[in-house]
Amino acid sequence: MDKKTIIWENNEYYGTEYMELSFFENKIEASSTTIRIEKDVPSKINYWILLDTNWTVKQLKIELNNGNRELHLSSNGGGQWFDKDGKEILELNGAIDIDISCTPFTNSLPINRLKWEQNGPINFEMVFINVPDLTYKKVNQSYELLKDTSDKRIFYYKSGSFESIIEVDLDGQVLFYPGLFRRLF
Repeated sequence: MDKKTIIWENNEYYGTEYMELSFFENKIEASSTTIRIEKDVPSKINYWILLDTNWTVKQLKIELNNGNRELHLSSNGGGQWFDKDGKEILELNGAIDIDISCTPFTNSLPINRLKWEQNGPINFEMVFINVPDLTYKKVNQSYELLKDTSDKRIFYYKSGSFESIIEVDLDGQVLFYPGLFRRLF
């Protein structure tokens, strides 16, 4: 097993994230703790994501404030999603990736799942999970590779009316997400 530790600073709200990314022979696991203060309310968010080796989400667990509230989702990797009781969530059908609002890590999923060339945007259906209320919905997002250098890649990202430039390292992990996140380690 190989393990990588990443620490991000949250620039939108006061906070930080500590994530361990573990690579096994047949799976990838992301385990993280995010601490932040939003509107004078402190929160601790733990999440765990199980991925296959192609960076496709298989399971997800988010826990707020030490178990005060939780969300469990699973996927067959082909666009079907299920709640913690195994019931299919039909409104999420077709989405492959997730986007958790409190972390830049989930931007890495479509970035690492595909081979990228500078030839225009690629559109995705995503399961967007809002933290702290743990609501979810299917949304459309797009990524476009703008620049590929010897030490980083730069993407144009768009979701609804929100758009940004995102810089990632060669492993697809966010280095800089203007106004939102900056990698510290």
